[in-house]
Amino acid sequence: MSFSSDVKKELCAVKQGCSFCTGSRLYSMLLFGDAVKGNAITFTTESKATADLFALDLIELSGAILTIKEPDLRDASQRPVYTISVDYSDDVLRILSQFRLPDKVVRRRFFPNSCCVNVFLRGAYLACGTMSNPFKEYHLEFRVPHKWLAEGFVSILLECGLSYRITQRAAQFIVYAKESNVIEDTLTRMGAVHSAMEMMNLKIEKELRNNTNRIVNCETANIEKTVNASISQIQKIKKIKDTIGLEGLPTSLQEAALLRLANPDATLSELCILSNGTISKSGMNHRLARLSKIADELPDI
Repeated sequence: MSFSSDVKKELCAVKQGCSFCTGSRLYSMLLFGDAVKGNAITFTTESKATADLFALDLIELSGAILTIKEPDLRDASQRPVYTISVDYSDDVLRILSQFRLPDKVVRRRFFPNSCCVNVFLRGAYLACGTMSNPFKEYHLEFRVPHKWLAEGFVSILLECGLSYRITQRAAQFIVYAKESNVIEDTLTRMGAVHSAMEMMNLKIEKELRNNTNRIVNCETANIEKTVNASISQIQKIKKIKDTIGLEGLPTSLQEAALLRLANPDATLSELCILSNGTISKSGMNHRLARLSKIADELPDI
């Protein structure tokens, strides 16, 4: 089961708020599920929980006689699609009249209270919503069938403090968000509180892993930098040793050269410790730099 499917399953189990909420959800699912085609009502979904909820809402509010077609789950090559259709034309006309459908405007009268607005969002997600696994990426979208509906929906989302954008993909209008905080707030508003908390936990885990990787990469880079610097310093000290000899150097430079030769893997800080604290880090760096300069001025062997 995907994260998006788990969200839908959770949303289907959320209890309604007021007496208008069931109508708000059904109205939303009819709109966003593109269920009304002329004088017919047909709703399709890959979620069994969503299909059952849509059927129950229709029966409760209209008493309509339905046909529910379930997929053959034994056929793994096919995506499971559940289809709910209203059988009789009288039932269809009654439902269309009840919700003023088909129409090209979102009628606010069908979600009059704040709880109804949240239920309206919930119905939209159940009908056409999907989201990525937040451990991989942050992306929640509603695949809306009509431009006017997408634009009206974005306005409603904005009123809820949720900033979404619209793009077009083939014949669908995609209302989407990629900000984790917007997605978390959307899940919470719709009633998927458990999924919102799980997303927050996954985000924390993801950030911890990313931080750990950054630290490891940084440490690796520092180690490589130290090793490369040490190799270069040792090569130049050996060049001095093989040409003019270390004995001709000032005592301070001799001490630094011998420390580096004896401890090729040591960092500057470690070399300072090995000097019994007589040389500071900046002092050690300065002495090694002087050794490198002396070696550069010597002719190649």
